[in-house]
Amino acid sequence: MLQVKPNPLSKKSILETIRGIFPNTTVMFVYYCGSLAFGINDENSDDDVTVVLDGFKGNVHLSLGELDIFAYGRDIYLKKQNLDPSVPLYDRAYVDEVLSEKDNLIYLDEHYRDEYEAYKNVDLTSKLGLFLESFVEHYKMRIEYPEPQKSHYHILRVRGILDHVDETGRYRHVVHEPWYTHMIEYKKNWNNSKGLEYMLLLREALAYIENYKDKVMKDELGKPTQSI
Repeated sequence: MLQVKPNPLSKKSILETIRGIFPNTTVMFVYYCGSLAFGINDENSDDDVTVVLDGFKGNVHLSLGELDIFAYGRDIYLKKQNLDPSVPLYDRAYVDEVLSEKDNLIYLDEHYRDEYEAYKNVDLTSKLGLFLESFVEHYKMRIEYPEPQKSHYHILRVRGILDHVDETGRYRHVVHEPWYTHMIEYKKNWNNSKGLEYMLLLREALAYIENYKDKVMKDELGKPTQSI
């Protein structure tokens, strides 16, 4: 059974830390990302958060002990959610984190509620080919690392979601079995001998995702252009 981390950092302390690091900016909104966003955090998980800032340019990743901050300026975050190729591949590979069914919001400045709702309700189903293209490109590099990586559990996560897409026609964060169990077991054992045993399944799942991506992109390109 998944053991949830017992004492995550308080939302107040997270917000205070962010405001101290990024003075002279406006914190638009902050939400949990990573395993916390997907509801699969355990006792070894860090507190990963995404922050979007008005008055900040670019993006940066900061590791502060148990707190990992992924900070984005307003413009680049919009590009990220639109899967703009000018945004680093790593960031485009995880745009589905906002689709979690959990309430992951830590803070929202009400002046930016419309923008937050737009990000939260991004229609990834209509951009599935672009998303999977970024995801596959990112993980085809990572799967070749000499040692297994903890983040490889995302391959099993997305593989399970694609079964849900086939069933419903919609990309949501619903991981079908047996992929949910595989994901949790790999995440718990990635750095031991049992984790090594998952490498073949991980490669097979990534190949399936790549083939799925090719089919989706072919179908999208084959659609007739709608007249205005």
